[in-house]
Amino acid sequence: MEELLDKMKLYLNKVKSRDLESICKDLGLEYYQVYGLIMMLKEKGYLFDIIDGKVIKLDRPIKDNGVYSLPCNLETIKLLLISDTHLASKYDRLDILRYLYSEAERRGVNYILHSGDLVDGRSNRPQHVYELKETSYAGQRDYVVDRYPQSEIPTFLIAGNHEAMWYKNNGSDILRDICLLRPDLHYLGSDCEDLQIGKLRVRLYHGIGGQAYARSYKLQKYLDSIPMEERPHILQTGHIHQAFYMKQGITHCFQTSCLQDLTPYERSMGFNNDKSCWWVTVIVDKNGVPIKVNQELETFGKKLIRRK
Repeated sequence: MEELLDKMKLYLNKVKSRDLESICKDLGLEYYQVYGLIMMLKEKGYLFDIIDGKVIKLDRPIKDNGVYSLPCNLETIKLLLISDTHLASKYDRLDILRYLYSEAERRGVNYILHSGDLVDGRSNRPQHVYELKETSYAGQRDYVVDRYPQSEIPTFLIAGNHEAMWYKNNGSDILRDICLLRPDLHYLGSDCEDLQIGKLRVRLYHGIGGQAYARSYKLQKYLDSIPMEERPHILQTGHIHQAFYMKQGITHCFQTSCLQDLTPYERSMGFNNDKSCWWVTVIVDKNGVPIKVNQELETFGKKLIRRK
């Protein structure tokens, strides 16, 4: 059965949609087998559905009452949490990003979550242009489309303040345009979005402002602003380029750092950053309710050899 599922995934990942008759003919399957395989893939969290006699690859999960929902019956949910890749900056670390996607596949990660600032944007700060590999909207869009690692693991993204630069400058949503060209990447929205994976509630939040005097300060302040009944099991934040973890009540809070070397601007402002990611494993009970969350912080100094 797993071999059939892998065969179906490989087939569907090459197309946006395909009618049932073509799938049966190409893969030598009966209609009931295709329906069964698609249902199994949906339960594993893959974004496939059958609509009007066609198998459709969805751009994003279905959103209801402000929450994106992914069906999932896994007993163990493995996540990779990343943020602030700032691609198209001269200081981005595509080598780390490529390593992480390769490692995610090796570890059997189910979902990759990115909490904003995928690209570096273009600010009104005069010196910023000299820190960029690509200075135009189209250049940064194509840079990501061509270079971002490709994977069968779904990646869910929100926009941060650096994507907002493009929206303010020309009214264009760069992440939406990137994800239209890269169907393996799924854009949820700007700054703050809720995603429910089975019964696991996740909030992605980017944030604004500079670094605080204590790593925990902004994370704690934001968590305190969420009503108790809305609090997620996992809160993932970005923006400040520092890693921190804490647990309060049912909420496991992951402040997610960047995948970018320190820039001249950050150095001049006295900022620092942690190049790191979080590997998270969630164990659920027989009813799908999360009962245990294990986390591992992986940090990166200069230990990786850059690969072109």
